[in-house]
Amino acid sequence: MSRRLVAVIVALALALAAVAVTAGGGGAATPAGAQQAKKTYTFYLVAGIASDAFYLTMKKGAQAAAAKLGNVKVVFTGSTQSFAPNTQIPFLNGVIAKHPDAILIAPTDKNALIAPIQRAISAGIPVATVDTFINKPIAFTNVSTDNLAGGRAAADALVKAIGGSGDVASISVNPGISTTDQRAQGFAAELKKFPKVHYLGIQYCNDDQTKAQNQTAALMSGHPNLKGIFAMNVVSGNGVTAAVTAAGKSGKVKLVEFDAGPPQVQALKAGTIDALVAQYPYGIGQLGVQLAYKYVTGHRTGIKKHYGTGSAVVTRANVSSPAIKKYLYTP
Repeated sequence: MSRRLVAVIVALALALAAVAVTAGGGGAATPAGAQQAKKTYTFYLVAGIASDAFYLTMKKGAQAAAAKLGNVKVVFTGSTQSFAPNTQIPFLNGVIAKHPDAILIAPTDKNALIAPIQRAISAGIPVATVDTFINKPIAFTNVSTDNLAGGRAAADALVKAIGGSGDVASISVNPGISTTDQRAQGFAAELKKFPKVHYLGIQYCNDDQTKAQNQTAALMSGHPNLKGIFAMNVVSGNGVTAAVTAAGKSGKVKLVEFDAGPPQVQALKAGTIDALVAQYPYGIGQLGVQLAYKYVTGHRTGIKKHYGTGSAVVTRANVSSPAIKKYLYTP
């Protein structure tokens, strides 16, 4: 074959390829799947409180899932000031105005967030609740810890720490929050199995560390037989820990707290806290994004209304074990 003939064949092949590209340039000839693959989806994650180690770890899980999918962008938002409907709802309203492809939200009240979430859904935005939930089944799914089981685990850990007898108390945020309400319920129910343990009941600190600290100081002063306290979230836990430390009773009044941010893990290792009930926020964020992607791309069959994620009781004996590592919050 002559060089001239080879050159003619190559030129003809290039010309035919150019014609094929031109013919495919019109959108009508492109497969629908290829068009869908090019779309970038935007999901908003509205935190309960955006400065909290739990939600910052959830953000990392959500963004890791988005990066793996390749065509999803996760925007993290929420109040950094307080865990409350009046601070969260303006952020949710702002997100609704942007009309993203989906919203993942940790509702700060199981009743007050129903109407704002309904507004998002009525605007055509799918909503998944993460960590917490609302009292109306309008979100397409919920991803959360088993908080009833967490409350029971906290009771068992506290009873073990105090040696099976004595007065115990609990401090929580506010009534009306799905997660802490369930923790309180599980804790109180489990304590009934231990007749030598006297439960002094629950106090609410309004998610105010100073108030939790003052409540703890009053409990220790008014109840000489107080052996242990269950703090149901990070803020109440910080107040409880500070009060016990200030009173010189670190390690004497036994503490079990929910969540495992860096300060909580440090206090556990130091002996001030006896056990932590750690959630899996990274996994909550990860699964939330995966389910939202399935939903918005039309793969809705089989999506359940609730997905539970694991938790772990962290103690000084197991805090350094590889099996526990994923439960420690890494903001």
